[in-house]
Amino acid sequence: MQLNINDEYSSLKTVVVASGNYFNSETVPINNETIRHYVETNNLPNKEIILKEQKAFWDILKANDVKLLVADEVNGAKGQMFTRDLGFVIKDNFFISNMKKENRRQAIKGWNKIISKIPEKNVIKVPENIFLEGGDILVDNQNIYVGISQRTTILSVEFLKQVLPDTYNIIPIFLQEGFLHLDVVFTIINPQLALVYKEGIKPESYKLLDKFKKIEVTKEEQLALATNVIVLNPQTIIMNTNQKRIKKLLTDLGFNVITTDLKEISKAGGAFRCTTCPLYRQ
Repeated sequence: MQLNINDEYSSLKTVVVASGNYFNSETVPINNETIRHYVETNNLPNKEIILKEQKAFWDILKANDVKLLVADEVNGAKGQMFTRDLGFVIKDNFFISNMKKENRRQAIKGWNKIISKIPEKNVIKVPENIFLEGGDILVDNQNIYVGISQRTTILSVEFLKQVLPDTYNIIPIFLQEGFLHLDVVFTIINPQLALVYKEGIKPESYKLLDKFKKIEVTKEEQLALATNVIVLNPQTIIMNTNQKRIKKLLTDLGFNVITTDLKEISKAGGAFRCTTCPLYRQ
């Protein structure tokens, strides 16, 4: 299987996804602040709606020539549809994450058939003493942004420096307390533009993002995971139908913005980026 991820915005060709069929609203773990909010407000995600949203999203991906590799369901594993966290690709190397939450670790077993098609020399397992999850990795050519978050520790930065060539610049971005992953507060749209929730990033780290022109999202938009879009290609972005303000800003900049509902899935703490793990961008 061919791997190639050098950025967040080149034409997307292959992703790993997983069905939300495992989801059970009666046994939802409080794995993040977003799901906590919906538990406390008695507004838990509905499995039937999740599956409808997921099908519509997958249909859009297929219509745009994206190949979907569907991971197998793993009995008892939580968060399986959030494939982004379980692994990530930098250049032609596939990293198997070390998940902080025990209830999410078994989900990677559903990827066995996929991983078996990757050359063994290109599979790198994050050591057990280092927590590193894919939602905290953003690739921008030679710059690798690493969210230091609830789930990813600073040790991950040294690990990546050791396993990647010296040509890469590993940049730790420290998140404010309470934010799950980097991609819920920061997403790269192209080499010059990003969606950012400024209050989710510590000031000294925010300065490290000065190269980007920023579209800042509000607190309410961040709760609805406005930064968690998926860039299909340099001209096309998929995002939630409820993000009308941000859609207009992006459209005014010349982007083709495709919208579909992922509001129910978002209640569980992830949206478009979280539910796709790219293996190949052209």
